Amino acid sequence: MEGRPVPSLGETLTDPDLFAHLEADGVTGVLFYHLRREGLTHLLAPEVQEVLNKAFLRRSGENMACLAEARQVFLALSEGGVPFMVLKGLALAEIVYPHPAMRATSDLDILIRREDLARADASLTGAGFRPLDSVPGRALSNPPGYLASLEYWGPTKAFSYVHLHWHLVNTSVPATAYFGKVDMGRIWERAVITNLAGVKAHLLCPGHLVAYLCEHALRVGHSCDRLILLCDLFYTLKRYEGLLDWDDAAAEAQALGLSRFVYLALRILCSYTEGSYPTAEVLGRFAPPSLSPAERLFLRLQEHHHRLRGSSYLVHLSLAAGPVAKARLILRTCFPPRAILAQRARRPMPGRTGDLYLARAREVGTHLVGFSRLLGGRAAKRSLPGNGKRPIPP
Repeated sequence: MEGRPVPSLGETLTDPDLFAHLEADGVTGVLFYHLRREGLTHLLAPEVQEVLNKAFLRRSGENMACLAEARQVFLALSEGGVPFMVLKGLALAEIVYPHPAMRATSDLDILIRREDLARADASLTGAGFRPLDSVPGRALSNPPGYLASLEYWGPTKAFSYVHLHWHLVNTSVPATAYFGKVDMGRIWERAVITNLAGVKAHLLCPGHLVAYLCEHALRVGHSCDRLILLCDLFYTLKRYEGLLDWDDAAAEAQALGLSRFVYLALRILCSYTEGSYPTAEVLGRFAPPSLSPAERLFLRLQEHHHRLRGSSYLVHLSLAAGPVAKARLILRTCFPPRAILAQRARRPMPGRTGDLYLARAREVGTHLVGFSRLLGGRAAKRSLPGNGKRPIPP
């Protein structure tokens, strides 16, 4: 981290707090897999090695249980005649990562077509699930660019819940700058079919998967705050290396309005691979004509490992064209529709929501205070002798 000496590999692997740091970033399985593959587990402190080994075995068992229970959900949807696409966790663990235990999955993310929600709801409720945060009719009436999903709780124990989406963009911070450009018909048209848990399922095509992972990592609620988000992207690129048509991927990202997210996320990933991956040639395909000062600040923070949740708001604010659009975005961020706040809080509507707006104000305030302290600390470091830094790249 900036201003601190970089510990040696030996110091890192014998740090008694290593496991806590790895778990916070969601990369316990990633590190242990590579240490074991390279025959380096002996470098770990004995107690750390034991904890990591047990965690890896436990994760393997949990993922197998998730796969078995996901099969029941897949079968329910299939029998109800609902085509579905598996997103993120389970799909990445099974198809993208070298070993499933490298990637934890706490919920089951499934994408359906918007017009299939009623049938999907009937299929899931028939299998013993019930919606947690809203109901289909109300959720479908959410304003465009906000939440486009429902959470279902059911008899399964491996997952916290089944997360049913009908749009790739799913956020409580208005994504009006690019939501409308994401053509879901195009997403389904280019989807690939695979066999997952013994059931036919759709997956995002490689180019769309890269764009989606980048957009997902840069949502305000994430802001690349955990290393697992970058690992998802890294292993996806490795999995489809040589198969990905980068010209096509760049054209698709542009058409979907996501090319800026792809460029920024790839730049951040590049900072963790010392500029060697992805290549400058790949980055150039997604590079915008220029970056705003706010985007460059966000990149600089990320490149110095200041992964502060909420900081990608700088990117989203830059997407709003002009002062009026920026003011509207800020207003809608601080005061989302009542239905959005109620759904986030898993509270039935209609009802009193004044306390939800107070909670939202505290949430926004917490992010602002944390960001201000971070910038204040950086400014203080720059004022010290010998702390000159290279300019922010354009």
